[in-house]
Amino acid sequence: MKKITLLLGMAIATTFGFSQIIVDITSAPSCTNLEGIYNHEWASNDGTVSGWGASPNMFVGANAIVDGEMVLVDDGTSAGVNDSYGNPTIQNACDSATWTQDLTGKVAVLFRGDCEFGLKIFNAQKRGAIAVIVINHTGDAIAMGGGTYGPNVTIPAVMVSEVDGDAIAACLGNGGTMEVFIGSKVGLYANDMGTGAADIVMPESAANPLELSQDSSEFNMDLGLWAYNIGQNDMNGVTVTAEIEYMGNVIHSVTSAPVNFNQPDTSFVDTQYIDLGNYGRNPAWLTGKYTLTYTLNTPVTDDETTDNIASSEFYVTADNVYSKCRIDGANDPIHTVAYSLNESTTQYDNFETCIQFRSANASRLDAKGITFSCEPVGQTMAFQSVGIRMYEWNDVFTDANDPAFPTAGGPGPWNVNEVGSSSYLYFDETEDGVNKYLAFDQGSINLNDNQRYLFCVFNDSDSLRIGFDAQIDYTTTVDNYLEYSSPVKDLPNGGSDEWYAAGFGLDVSTAITVKFDVSTGITTNTEETVALPYPNPVANLLTVPVRKNVKGNVIVEVYDLTGKLVLTQNKVIGTEKLQINVASIANGSYVFKTTFADGTTDQFKVSVNR
Repeated sequence: MKKITLLLGMAIATTFGFSQIIVDITSAPSCTNLEGIYNHEWASNDGTVSGWGASPNMFVGANAIVDGEMVLVDDGTSAGVNDSYGNPTIQNACDSATWTQDLTGKVAVLFRGDCEFGLKIFNAQKRGAIAVIVINHTGDAIAMGGGTYGPNVTIPAVMVSEVDGDAIAACLGNGGTMEVFIGSKVGLYANDMGTGAADIVMPESAANPLELSQDSSEFNMDLGLWAYNIGQNDMNGVTVTAEIEYMGNVIHSVTSAPVNFNQPDTSFVDTQYIDLGNYGRNPAWLTGKYTLTYTLNTPVTDDETTDNIASSEFYVTADNVYSKCRIDGANDPIHTVAYSLNESTTQYDNFETCIQFRSANASRLDAKGITFSCEPVGQTMAFQSVGIRMYEWNDVFTDANDPAFPTAGGPGPWNVNEVGSSSYLYFDETEDGVNKYLAFDQGSINLNDNQRYLFCVFNDSDSLRIGFDAQIDYTTTVDNYLEYSSPVKDLPNGGSDEWYAAGFGLDVSTAITVKFDVSTGITTNTEETVALPYPNPVANLLTVPVRKNVKGNVIVEVYDLTGKLVLTQNKVIGTEKLQINVASIANGSYVFKTTFADGTTDQFKVSVNR
């Protein structure tokens, strides 16, 4: 996980390490389709990631691992699987007296889990490994903090995703042989231009409401990218083409004028921004998926083309859904990783991760609720709660370069006013990673033109992680528009609120969607709003208000906080409110679960006290 404490800078800077450092499996003769370049995060390169000060700078070509033989770790522990994530415990590399494996000259492959990244990498180093590849146990690769042992690590280490890593481990575990290159791509090939996901300008939102996309004056996107020459030779006459595709048809295509790039030297990579104008659809945007693709066109054959094309998807949504993350066919958020706070050095009471929204025509819409997902930190998420919040962001500034911009990272409050909220209690692990929609308890909330808003998921549980999309990168997009995409607020134990404008990093986005409706002009409760049961605490008879228009049979189940079922009642909902007699159960806290005839459920936490 990226440590929030790293994201302190006010200035927004575009970096190009994404495409210069590569993990390239150069040989896998006995395993099909595993050769090639892998997406990754690193624990060691230029010293910018916390806790790896002794690790080699991987931007220096001499530090590259060339044709490194990959070996699956066996630390000698008893056979079994990690209780939380299911990967083999013998491949966690958390050290034991029985670990006698010789890794001299090898690239160690091991799994995330059970101990700090720094410890397991240091353990592999002590046994002679020249580099380490860590396999994530859940989702995409994440940046790794060094922890206690990180300062002792002097070898490079990278992480790959769960899917890629499982395939690598299966190949090695079945006796396959593999070799890998880890290092700088600069000067590796004679002719090599590059760009990447971090280097392109995308729309500011991945899903934009149709009501705010009437024509080019309302939804207009800038086009451009950073390109760099990392080959050995000059590259003259390079052009860039940007195409936007809708429903299988190219609706916009533009190609830049030729640009000349010098060859790199020991301290310089010729990196240039290529502006491709802007695009807004007239007479009107249509709903559905659009694909924006940038292509580098080189005058001579490029020797390594995996970084010559970069693309992104965005949607105009008929149901007026808004997001910064990618969405699926149901317009729900896609998450590939889940984050909680790093509490290795600081304990936190809570945190919330947000997306920013502002529109000159926002008053056309009412905000109704937020869709999000969570995963357990360990194995269980039962009886853990999260919340959603909607804030007016009232600090007055033009953009992120304005000196009046509030503190971008660290102590200091932002001027926010909460206008919407709700909460959700997880019942069991069947909801692990499942998208959940919550309507605001306040009902539909009318928006104001040009007002900045923050839509957030609030987490005060150490047992929950919030879903993020790590396959969308706003680095250059934020640099272009100067509006941060996914701020984060935390509350250190005994401290005060800290806001971080860049959140967990510009290369990940909070995986939430906001549901809007065409405005009625007033804030009003809706049939989706669920009122809270009362009285709470209750002595004998609990009244449970239900959503409007819900009728028919309902099953009421009452569980104690260990998950034991203590009461079941079958009811029929008519025009009366639902009432539950709890006289038969002891004092304490309980979870009430109501399952309606249409299959929907509501959950409440109630105290019995008599």
